[in-house]
Amino acid sequence: MQKLPAFTLGMAIPALMLCFCNSQQPVAEVRPGINPGTDSIPYDLQNPALVINLVSEELKEISGLSPTDQPGIYLAIADERGEVFFVDGNGGGAVKRRVLFRDKGDFEGVEMVEKTVWASKSDGDLFEIKDWEKETPSISSFKTPLKKTDDVEGLAYDQERKSLLLACKGNPDSAYARKIYAFNLANKSLDALPVYSIDPLEVNQWVPYSSKEKQDFFSPSGLAVHPITRDVYVISTSLKRLVILDYQTGKVKYAQRLDKKLLPQPEGISFDPQGNMLLSSEGKQGEGQLLKFNFNGKKGER
Repeated sequence: MQKLPAFTLGMAIPALMLCFCNSQQPVAEVRPGINPGTDSIPYDLQNPALVINLVSEELKEISGLSPTDQPGIYLAIADERGEVFFVDGNGGGAVKRRVLFRDKGDFEGVEMVEKTVWASKSDGDLFEIKDWEKETPSISSFKTPLKKTDDVEGLAYDQERKSLLLACKGNPDSAYARKIYAFNLANKSLDALPVYSIDPLEVNQWVPYSSKEKQDFFSPSGLAVHPITRDVYVISTSLKRLVILDYQTGKVKYAQRLDKKLLPQPEGISFDPQGNMLLSSEGKQGEGQLLKFNFNGKKGER
């Protein structure tokens, strides 16, 4: 597959197919055979097993979320500051460690790969943070051809590809395809073509607008690869949606509305090794939150 060098700016990216549509147009009926009930997803999204209020003021605008190599410990990052937080999910959300790597910036994603921490900015810049246990971490930065208008919000590790997945939020007012790119960790370069593409209009077919919803379009705010099924889970703050993609084909397997009372602004998603799902939400009226949903699927499923 053709690669784009990580350090080269201004290189061409395949143009996004714009779909000019009236946001007030009639919504397509849900397709035959699609069941938007909770029996098609291995989680009960109405009943979290655990809710953690993050008392740290810095995590009120929590964005990215990632598991670590320590059970119950998760990485989090917040907007406007390059600082990684190690959050104790078993200890009421207490912050166990902070790692500052940049004073300012619109940081949206964080992910641990083995012992290395990666962070992403909305303009597609990536930061590799090594030796974070030390007083002075080792930090390397990588430019990608993605730009501020792509608005990279999701970051996840893809073990099979040995790559980081970067989900582009784009413009919630427009219905063009939402792209997910892969950053190869072996040669530190971004694949030229997206590995996944999500059609917001297809998501609307799975989950039509309710009468009270603003007619925005699905725009990724976080993603993660399921450790057992290998499906790719993508969440969107816009419309409060969860979409599940087949890992191999990229086809939408399932989509569901998220409860905005539980998750007023879902920004991060992660899994523990047992397949339990954690979602993070910014605190619109109060503290940021972590919600844990137990995995109800088959442990040997693949």
